[in-house]
Amino acid sequence: MLRALLLVMFLAANAALAAVQLGWLKWRDVLPETGREPARITAQLDPAHVRLTGAEIGTQLPASAAATAAEASRSASDSDATASTASTAPAAASAVAAASQAMAATAPAAVSGEAGASQAAAAVAASTCLDVGPFAAADAQQARGLLLAALPAGQGDIQSISVDKRYWVHLDPVPNKAAADKQVAQLRSAGVTEYFLVNDEGSTLVVSLGLFNDKDRATRLMAAAQKKGLTPQLSERPNARSRIVYRIAGINANAATQVRGVVTQQWSVQLVKACPAPAGSPPVGAH
Repeated sequence: MLRALLLVMFLAANAALAAVQLGWLKWRDVLPETGREPARITAQLDPAHVRLTGAEIGTQLPASAAATAAEASRSASDSDATASTASTAPAAASAVAAASQAMAATAPAAVSGEAGASQAAAAVAASTCLDVGPFAAADAQQARGLLLAALPAGQGDIQSISVDKRYWVHLDPVPNKAAADKQVAQLRSAGVTEYFLVNDEGSTLVVSLGLFNDKDRATRLMAAAQKKGLTPQLSERPNARSRIVYRIAGINANAATQVRGVVTQQWSVQLVKACPAPAGSPPVGAH
């Protein structure tokens, strides 16, 4: 009897389970809603498909909903800020590019100005000019050698200038006596009776009109000869007792210091002076 009852209960349970699985019975008809399947699945909502249409929420949102709304508001603000930054980025980039171009345009001018100033300073530094002397004719060659030894390699241009020189008025040099006779005939026809025929350097002959220690007298004679239709020349000639001044140009301050030291050691500091201005003027004391 007990076995029959157990068998009936077992068959009834299997039948009920089969009915539930086949959909003949529902859980709500058998069990209360305890949150187990399928009741929990039925209670689920899909937030992605929830839409509020025309609903006015008068009550305060829960804390989690308020936090979600605040996060959404911050996201929107960040999006607006990003959009604003993106819109202003081209303008900022344009301003930066314009500033870069302006700096690039002014940089070569600044560099060019600095280079020009450096070159001008270097030219001034290398434009020192000294007059050393005068030296007697017997001592001039030795003095020249010592001055050349004092100059750094590649610096300085030494020029010999005669002091106490004389001024010679003469006609053009000619190669032979026949040509000189023709010049003499021109002088006579012009009324000039004071002249001399001298041998110049080499085999040339020169008709001399006069040799003077005073340049003004030589200039006046040349002007008088020109009025008579002649074409004389004025040349400078060294005197037998002429002294020599060496002009050293195109040296820097260091080279000038070395030259002054040699002159002071060998002769006297009074023998070295700065070249007079303007450039090309005769040494001090020359006449």
